[in-house]
Amino acid sequence: MIEVSEFKQKLKKERNKTFTIPYDMIYEVFVELGYDSKEKDFFINHASSILESIREKTWEKFLPIEKNFTTEMLKSLVDENIVNNMKPIDAIYWFSTQYAEHIYELTLSNTQSRRSRAGKEFEAIIELILMGADVPIDTQGTIGKKEFIKKGLAKLVDVVSPGVVEYMLNKINTVLISAKTTLRERWQEVPEEMGRTGAREMFLITLDDSISNNVLDTLYENNIQLVTTRSIKEKSYKFNNRVLSFEDLISICIEYKKKWKIDLYSIEDRNKIIENINKQILKHTDKHFVNKYYSNRLKELN
Repeated sequence: MIEVSEFKQKLKKERNKTFTIPYDMIYEVFVELGYDSKEKDFFINHASSILESIREKTWEKFLPIEKNFTTEMLKSLVDENIVNNMKPIDAIYWFSTQYAEHIYELTLSNTQSRRSRAGKEFEAIIELILMGADVPIDTQGTIGKKEFIKKGLAKLVDVVSPGVVEYMLNKINTVLISAKTTLRERWQEVPEEMGRTGAREMFLITLDDSISNNVLDTLYENNIQLVTTRSIKEKSYKFNNRVLSFEDLISICIEYKKKWKIDLYSIEDRNKIIENINKQILKHTDKHFVNKYYSNRLKELN
């Protein structure tokens, strides 16, 4: 019988082998749905529906993979020499009794993995839509969490537009974006992190449709603008003008982009931006849409 600690290690190893990393799966779905061939205006006008359709399609792809993974992990625990000599009901009882802790660890692993993936996938979708809308961005995933914090960006900031260099030059003319599928009690972290940035405001993108008015007021008082999809706004926050749609946020980012003319950058600033962009071009050589986005950004600086 495999020890629980050994089984936990096996779960981790097999999970890494079985599941595509979140960003790659999102990009795969993005291409399958044909978004990689859409023009800028399509993303500007349909950001909400794009986000929802990618999440729905990704979930459809993920479920059978997880089901097969769960089946194989449970199957690996079965001792056929024992269960083959039992009645089905006795075999089920024996297995569930003998491997209760293992089953618990598998269930816990699946739950934790889902939560982690959901956040990473949400960030990846937002990133690709902003790219499609031709919004210049730096993300924590591309620049690195340590570098974000080093530059004075809070750990909850996932995206900064136009970028980290611009944030260092003039915080007022940059857009900080945090992404959380749901808030729950974690909303209290957001104002605290916002205070550490020294920025004028932050935009919090969420799919949470049950945020209380008290929480909304507290976020707003701390200069945090809530952003969600058009359908969620219509359903849950229709008469709350403090809640923006994803399309509203994109329009704001485009307006902020206009504030940054090429002559505002020193040679050193431009070189740093170019260095960051080149890293992304090398990183995404297999993703044409992403590579094209960064290549176009590079052309704008030359």
